[in-house]
Formats: sequence, C-alpha cells, structure tokens
Amino acid sequence: MILDKIIKEKEKEVKALKKSRHSLIEKLKAEELTLIAEIKKASPSKGLIRKDFKPVEQLMAYQAGGADAISVLTDQKFFQGSNQLLESLRKLTELPILRKEFIIDPIQVYQSFFIGADVILLIAAVLDLEQLKELLATAEKLKLEVIVEVHNEAELDMVLNTEAEIIGINNRNLNNFEVDLNTTAKLLKLLQEKTPRQNYYIIAESGIKSAADISYLKELGVDGVLIGETLMKAESPAAKIKELSLSKGESDHDS
Repeated sequence: MILDKIIKEKEKEVKALKKSRHSLIEKLKAEELTLIAEIKKASPSKGLIRKDFKPVEQLMAYQAGGADAISVLTDQKFFQGSNQLLESLRKLTELPILRKEFIIDPIQVYQSFFIGADVILLIAAVLDLEQLKELLATAEKLKLEVIVEVHNEAELDMVLNTEAEIIGINNRNLNNFEVDLNTTAKLLKLLQEKTPRQNYYIIAESGIKSAADISYLKELGVDGVLIGETLMKAESPAAKIKELSLSKGESDHDS
C-alpha cells in the first residue's frame, strides 16, 4: 500500500532528524583548552559592540584562528541577534554551534533544534529546579548538549541536583555587570568540595581579555572558555586568538 511506503520513508526522515549533532563535549575532552568564540553584535551593558558587524567574516576568522566552537546570540531586542543569523552560519561551518538565548520554555529548546543549534545555554538564575530539569530532559530527547550557567553557590547547588554535564561559570555579576575572574576560582573550589570534579566539564565565561587571563584559568583547571567581546572588538580575531595562546588553526590571518 502507498501509505506503508510513505510511513517507511517518514521513518527514515525522522531517524535523520534525530541523529547526533556536532558535539561540544567531544571538544571539551581534549587536553587543550577549548575555545568557544562568540558572535555578538550588541549587549545591554555595552551597547553596540561592533558597528561594522559582519558575522560571516567573523566566523571565517574564528575558524582560521582555530576556535573549537561558535556561540551565536539570537536574542533580538537586547542583543540585536536573530534565529536567522544562526541558521545562516550553520550552513557555513562544521563546528558545534551554541545558541546563546534566554531559554525559559521547552518550545525554545525545540526551536533551537530546528534552527541548527548543537548546544543550548540554560541560565540557572532565571530558572527553578523543576524548570531546569524539564529543559534538560527536552534537550536530551533531541540530542542537544547543554551548558548550564551559574553565577553563585546557590545556583551551583541547584545544578548539582540535575544531570547537567557542562557547567558554565559566568564571571559577570548580573546585578551590577562587574566582572571578576575569581568567581570561577571560588565556584570551582566549592564544586571540588561538594562532588567529584571529574563528573563535569567547566567553561569560564565573561571578562577574558588577555593571555594572562587564559593562563590563570588553565591553572584553575577549567576545560574551556567562552570569549565574546574581546574577539568581537579585535581588528583581527584570528590574530587575537593566537595572542591569547588559544590558536590551533593553520592560519594566522583572517579569511
């Protein structure tokens, strides 16, 4: 029957949809520090970050510099991003793409899947434990990886009551926007005291500007860093990645 043939074809299509995507966790398993390079036009605290915003050129430069993954801001009102931006960049790279968004409902997780994200960000500060568990379960169903972002001990405690594998430590205080890299040091120490460290991958976020910052974070034992503003403002992002001692690419020049 024609209906049986149609359903068999649909089963193949569904299987293709459910296939594993580009894995950030596989990158984080490497001995070298993993770099997630962010594409961000603006922010509420800094305003317009780059007037001559050319996301495709930025992506090519990140790849030339040896970035391991790409972060794309999709919030439109506050960060001047868009879902269409992520969709367009997805076609141009095989690197894992993190959708940087304020996700509060499972429908946004499904949306992330369909626009081409490999990884989503969940911010503990805007979620309760049940919401976080529900969003993590939805992501697991879709084979999306998740970075759960924390800023303080209370948020860390909440995340430790979930199945989260990747913890992002944001060094920016969300109340006054001040940045302190010691936030990573403090929360890593607390994590060691609370549970075996090897159960998690740790990404440091915000305020990373120099090779000295990278060296400090390496000594702390983080697995990766997410860098946005520093690379977005650099005249040559690929050269900046090299300057930060993070270059793994073959080229020292922007594409």
